[in-house]
Amino acid sequence: MGAFVSALTRPALVAVSTMVLSACAGSTTTPATPATSATCHEGQAEAGVYQPDRLQVLDPCTHVEGVVVAVIPEPDGDYHVWINVDARYQRLLNPENHFQGRPALLAEITPDCPLSTNPPNAAAAARCPESKLKIPKSSDRIAIDGPWVLDTNHGWNEIHPVDTLRFLANG
Repeated sequence: MGAFVSALTRPALVAVSTMVLSACAGSTTTPATPATSATCHEGQAEAGVYQPDRLQVLDPCTHVEGVVVAVIPEPDGDYHVWINVDARYQRLLNPENHFQGRPALLAEITPDCPLSTNPPNAAAAARCPESKLKIPKSSDRIAIDGPWVLDTNHGWNEIHPVDTLRFLANG
């Protein structure tokens, strides 16, 4: 009976193995990613950011969604994007997170400085190429991914730098 079972089992194992390998091979083309999964650049969270020591990384890759309150261009080439975050992301804020007296999270869209180095100062960062990310406007509903950090110079939490940005339907 053992030879009979193994003769039947071998083709079944080959068939199951082939199906599993085919499924795995097919899944590498375009994996389905839930909307709340964060997508960040590979490597060090603060790569390409000037004076990264001022930023304490709380999570190297965080996702957040909300409505843009204000966008402010900065002399160092950054765009400060203040976001009224959706309720499920309120945990990302601390008592210092506010814009014009209202709770808000800062997200910094930084110039595309090489990830292999950190500019020594704001002027050097401003000379890097502009970000390829589309800059949102007030009232845009967005989803962003990037390192969640504590800015020790200001005391607030922020996403710095923004690695990915998507525009969402309002509502």
